[in-house]
Amino acid sequence: MATVARSAPARSRTAIDVILAHPDRCYWIAALLVYGLAASNAANGHFLYQTSRDLWQHLAALRTLIENPFHPANPFVPGQDGSRHFHPYWVGIAVLARAMGWTAWQALAAASFVSAGTLILGIRAFGLAYHGSRWGPVALLLAMTLGWSLPISHTGFHSVETLVEGVSYPAALLIGLSLLLWALVIRALARPIWALLVPPLAAFMFATHQLGAGIGFVTAGAFILFWPEARLKTRVVVALALELGLALSALWPYHNPFDAIIRTGNPTWTGGIDFYAPNKIVMIVLPSIFGVIGLLHRTSWRWSLPISASATAFALIFYAGSYGILIATRFAPPLMLMLHIGLSTLILILARNWHHMPKAHQLGWFALGCFCVVGHGMVTFIYLRGEVRESRVLGNSYTQGLAITRDIPDQQPVAVWDVAAWPVVATGQRVISVPWPEPMIEGLAHRQAAVEQLFRPDLTREARLSLARHWGVKTLILDTNGPLRREMPRNLLQTLQQQSVRSVKVGMFIRFDLE
Repeated sequence: MATVARSAPARSRTAIDVILAHPDRCYWIAALLVYGLAASNAANGHFLYQTSRDLWQHLAALRTLIENPFHPANPFVPGQDGSRHFHPYWVGIAVLARAMGWTAWQALAAASFVSAGTLILGIRAFGLAYHGSRWGPVALLLAMTLGWSLPISHTGFHSVETLVEGVSYPAALLIGLSLLLWALVIRALARPIWALLVPPLAAFMFATHQLGAGIGFVTAGAFILFWPEARLKTRVVVALALELGLALSALWPYHNPFDAIIRTGNPTWTGGIDFYAPNKIVMIVLPSIFGVIGLLHRTSWRWSLPISASATAFALIFYAGSYGILIATRFAPPLMLMLHIGLSTLILILARNWHHMPKAHQLGWFALGCFCVVGHGMVTFIYLRGEVRESRVLGNSYTQGLAITRDIPDQQPVAVWDVAAWPVVATGQRVISVPWPEPMIEGLAHRQAAVEQLFRPDLTREARLSLARHWGVKTLILDTNGPLRREMPRNLLQTLQQQSVRSVKVGMFIRFDLE
């Protein structure tokens, strides 16, 4: 009797098989999870005890724009000075908020989801255009979210720790827009019709955030110069489109972006993070330095040349910061982004060659990846636990600032020392000066010097009162914990207590009325 051969039963497809067969689904699920959660957390407030957060200046600007979106006054000091914060992004959000009846807090929450959506679209567009692979966006998302050794929460970085508190900020938006711009440039070098979209995008970017846009333009220029297999005529067309966008940005009616660059406010400021400390250098180079392997690999170096050139430029500028050029420290975030793009290339190279690699190499790469991810997760957990404890102790600096200035008219300035000024101006209260650069404020350095003088412990009551009257000030406010990353002068609180007619303490703030 003849036997009939039976074929092996077909293996049922698992959920992993389905996901791996659809890289687009894989990307959208992961991206929406990561950036959706970050936007939700930022929208609901994050560690509001921190007086140094950029949140407060953005909140103050949105409050002012919602009140009068077409003729706003400076949100920080009395008078009709403009503000670099009156850019297309905030004006657009404010007009929408005014139409919807939103508060400044609700407008900022909505902006969190706008920026998160821009990041998601930017990573996908650039991942597809640059890598030429459907897995490109997934690899880039992995590198950008997991390619960290130590937690960093600072405006300009694309780390999860930064985005959970500041994804609504213009700096975060500019990361997403830069990725979209680079994708457009790559597409335009192949099909010049795409260059039509470059001018409006470039104009919006430069009018919104000059430094972030400038960083994006450096890399866009590198793509125009070094991207392989593009005709010279096409490179010129795309370059002219980028220049046209820069020219169009000067038409922004609230301020001229080029004027904002020339009028930098103050060239120095205090309380900044030391990015040249050993732990920060480790954070910048590990594990992102492995991205150099992806950039220089024999199969990818020609296509990676624009990123390699940008990374070199950003690294040199960042190094200049060690000689006291403060603005150079702002180039650490784009340097990390370039290295993470290289890391995404390395991920794709490893994925393509995984089954052909020796077991020892597989084990080594797998162990390195696990070490970085688990190590970063553990350190981040410890970091966040400390932040949560401190938040519970110190409370909400916004509500405290609101309470301590409740009886003072908003347009009557108060003198607030150091970064404690930020949550105070977020409530609508005007101050003599703010501690960080604000190009549109006339005489900012003079104002900042006056505030420092008012909080000198060796000043007599008569001299302090005379200086305060010169600036129209009756009230001094400071954080009882002292200035950011500076020592609290000895006997300052006792001296101000003796020289004031009344003092009030609310949370971390203490107020001294001079008359």
